Amino acid sequence: MSRYPKGSIVKHKSGEIRGEVVNVFQQGDAPGGCGYYVKWDDGNHSYHPEQELSWANVDRPRMHYSGRSGK
Repeated sequence: MSRYPKGSIVKHKSGEIRGEVVNVFQQGDAPGGCGYYVKWDDGNHSYHPEQELSWANVDRPRMHYSGRSGK
């Protein structure tokens, strides 16, 4: 099972760059066996194993919703 579902807001452990998980790749049944394709705030996309990512907000997980506004 993936730690960060599609739409999660994550940050890379090497710095303060944040991004949105756009794809999740399950790689076996081992814990931490997922990979993530992330769209970063600077516009780049890249693939990262679960160990290189963490939640962007330590208070609680945040999700990106692209649905319509309630207005």
